[in-house]
Amino acid sequence: MSTTQAPNPHTPWIVPAAITLLALADGAVHFALDFVLFHGHFIGSARPAGPPPPPPAGAPAGPPPGAPPISLPLPLNELFLLNAVGYVGLVAVYWLSTGWLPAWRWLVDAVMVVYTALSIAGWLDVGRPNPNGLGYLSKAIEVVLIVLLLKDAFAVLGQHGIGRRERSVSTGGHPAV
Repeated sequence: MSTTQAPNPHTPWIVPAAITLLALADGAVHFALDFVLFHGHFIGSARPAGPPPPPPAGAPAGPPPGAPPISLPLPLNELFLLNAVGYVGLVAVYWLSTGWLPAWRWLVDAVMVVYTALSIAGWLDVGRPNPNGLGYLSKAIEVVLIVLLLKDAFAVLGQHGIGRRERSVSTGGHPAV
């Protein structure tokens, strides 16, 4: 008796739909972070112009103790916006690859895994902030998204025969033991 089930031909859309919803949800969370942290300032530095305000009375002067601030390639508000736009673009490429180059969709899955993993790494690098619970929500979405992307990639590879073991001619068509 075999314990493996045949794939249900009526539900091949569930994993791609879940990938789409999770990627767009994570993009929406990053877009929302621009409002929560930067009050909707998407482009340019979200800091007010001019010198920083003086420290409050009784506070020590100078930078806080600990590790130096991380140097980001762009202001954080722009990175959040680019993350959201990136997910929208990747979802579009995902669906285009499904229609035009279905055998290569695993490559789009791989790019999305790397993109999502970089988002997690960036969050860890800036100190795992969690404003209004959005940091942990975003990372939970991203972990589930990576799992589904890997499942989809392996399904596509298996569906198109990539990585399948060929039966050995020397064993009479039966798998070698």
